[in-house]
Amino acid sequence: MPAYRLRPDRTTTDKAGRKTCEVFGLADGHHDISVAWLMLPAGCRGIRERHELTQIVIVLSGRGRAWFQDDPEVVGAGHSLYIPRNTEWRLENIGGEPLVCYAICAPAFSPALSRAADAPNGS
Repeated sequence: MPAYRLRPDRTTTDKAGRKTCEVFGLADGHHDISVAWLMLPAGCRGIRERHELTQIVIVLSGRGRAWFQDDPEVVGAGHSLYIPRNTEWRLENIGGEPLVCYAICAPAFSPALSRAADAPNGS
């Protein structure tokens, strides 16, 4: 079985400033599950999004606020978030250091399964 590590060549930064690095997923032939590393710098308010997949987010460090259908919850190291398929949610950093998480998606994350919750026509 292969062991996977963070790969700088797979790191992207979205318009809110959140960095994402796919650790493994579709690019590695895994269609059923994927794992990504997320980092929100201090003050970053992630975009509202909705995915056609189930997601688990595990907070490794930092302090944040997770919004589910406009219901906020403060999270930090040791918290795990269960985000059911098609749930509108957003994560923001409310601390002074980076908010670092791992996200596990089933099935594997694909841009076709994700959209900004406030995007017109689901795009």
